[in-house]
Amino acid sequence: MNALAVGPVRTELAHLHYGDEAGIAAVGATVPLGRLAEPEEVGACAVFLASPLASYVSGATLAVHGGGERPAFLAAANARAGALA
Repeated sequence: MNALAVGPVRTELAHLHYGDEAGIAAVGATVPLGRLAEPEEVGACAVFLASPLASYVSGATLAVHGGGERPAFLAAANARAGALA
């Protein structure tokens, strides 16, 4: 069995989690690629794993997260450092 590990995705309901366009952009800025994934990009990865191109892939988890997310503790540490300055 294979799996996708998906990061933040810009869907039609993204505003429920991230707020308005500014909130969506702010969350996207925490991703190394600088934006949320589009649903089509996640779908393309699923199609790849289901295709003959992945016929020798077994037990894998494909990271579909734009390089990951910036850990929340970094923002907290920076806020604390600013308060001490």
